[in-house]
Amino acid sequence: MVVVDTDVMIDVMNGKDAAVSYLDALLDGYRPVAVSAMTIMQLHHGIARSTMPLREQKMVETTLESLLTYPMDGDVASRAGQLDGGLSKRGEPIGVADTIIAATALERGEPVATRNEKHFRRIPGLNVETY
Repeated sequence: MVVVDTDVMIDVMNGKDAAVSYLDALLDGYRPVAVSAMTIMQLHHGIARSTMPLREQKMVETTLESLLTYPMDGDVASRAGQLDGGLSKRGEPIGVADTIIAATALERGEPVATRNEKHFRRIPGLNVETY
């Protein structure tokens, strides 16, 4: 299993070759793919801001229909809070959304796939994949 960051999902929906090939390779290799509930929120935020919300919503729903969604439960929230506080204390914050996505992956012992290595590489113990 791999937890896919929001930027990967956006790249896939925008038809970026590297992202589409990466996701296809995961799925073709029978490697299950999941997203965090935070990614769902971020994608719906984009829909709400879109000038073509119906088109965007259809694209999001089609892209997500075969993926597992991990909820943000108490364990994820606690881990995210600890990570966010520690990163902020070190002067290296990455934002709450990325912290929640990282905590989701860590709580499940899974890697995170992202284009934003700069943020996710700051998280101790997190396995980061990119394309």
